[in-house]
Amino acid sequence: MLRLNIRHELPQISVRQRQSRVDESSVNPATIHTNTRQAKSNKGIEQSSIQLNNYPSRRAYGARNMTDFTRERGQKGLSDAQADTSERTQKAWSRIENGAKPGNDLKQEAKSNLFAPYSSAKMLVEMNLMPEPEVSAQPAQVVGESDVGDVTADIDATSKANIRVTPGSAETSLQSEGYIRRWVTEGKYDIRA
Repeated sequence: MLRLNIRHELPQISVRQRQSRVDESSVNPATIHTNTRQAKSNKGIEQSSIQLNNYPSRRAYGARNMTDFTRERGQKGLSDAQADTSERTQKAWSRIENGAKPGNDLKQEAKSNLFAPYSSAKMLVEMNLMPEPEVSAQPAQVVGESDVGDVTADIDATSKANIRVTPGSAETSLQSEGYIRRWVTEGKYDIRA
């Protein structure tokens, strides 16, 4: 009797694979930059002040400052000099023209001129209201401008993570093709390892 012998070997595949891996994985943290300027008051108090000008009152009493005194005395000196010059000039011309005429007694005229101011002097009292002192006041006040300061923050954030990946790979190859062999033997099976 004929016997069918079959021997077979399955194909063998060789798979060489490398897993993918993450080499670097990091997230850049957001950075914050702050600009800070402290608030400052920058304010102060201006004290109240009083200005008192009592010079008009003192002047009414006769107390003058040097500027007014020299101005008044200078003007009076000029006017007195002009009046005296004019009076003496008139007297001189009067004497020139009338000095030799009868009845013109120069001695008597000189005597009357000498005592005339004292005999006809009148007491003149002048009453004036004294001006009040000039008073001006400035109240205390707060001066200056406040600086409210500044606190600003600039945030710099990135939208992507820092990831570096080495991709995996798989390589397949046929290690053995496999086979099927058939043969026929008579009487018994062929057992071969």
